[in-house]
Amino acid sequence: MTEKVCSVEKAGRGRAFVTLPSGRFLVAASEAPGIGTPAEPQYLEELQRAAAREDAGNYLAAAERSTGQLHKRLVAKGYSSDTASQTVKWAEEYGYVDDMRFSSLLAGSRVLGRAGMKRELLRKGVSPQVVEQVLADFSDSDRIDELVRTVVSRYGSLEDRERARRRAAGWLSRRGFSSEVIFRVLQEAL
Repeated sequence: MTEKVCSVEKAGRGRAFVTLPSGRFLVAASEAPGIGTPAEPQYLEELQRAAAREDAGNYLAAAERSTGQLHKRLVAKGYSSDTASQTVKWAEEYGYVDDMRFSSLLAGSRVLGRAGMKRELLRKGVSPQVVEQVLADFSDSDRIDELVRTVVSRYGSLEDRERARRRAAGWLSRRGFSSEVIFRVLQEAL
């Protein structure tokens, strides 16, 4: 069913909101019909999907992201939650976004304990099921040697040993390491 375009508003960075009596669509500005022009809602939905996929591709090209981050970004750009969800599903199907891959990369690049890793992954929009899968293979005690080296380099030069131990313990605790791991690291490092 053809409807007349009620309004066209600039949305920034090559995008425009096109309003019909049946709804509002975020499309590429170059594709937006003029005010009063007849337009098919289905056609505008297709244009909106294409614009959302392009925005998703641009966002994912910069860095690895979680599905939650991608969804949040698309909604912040002005897409409906439904359009954002469809775009995230499309990106997952084509392998552009993968929470397991994202979680594994994050786990390997950060000095975080089990609790800290869980907190960070959930904050970044990774589903609780994926977080549990990632944490099943994650062990704080496997990283003791790396943590000892890091603590020695950060706090080994402090003359007051008690102060160095307190600071190192606080640093490890804030990163989500268990008290057993903190105790072992402090014994070996300081």
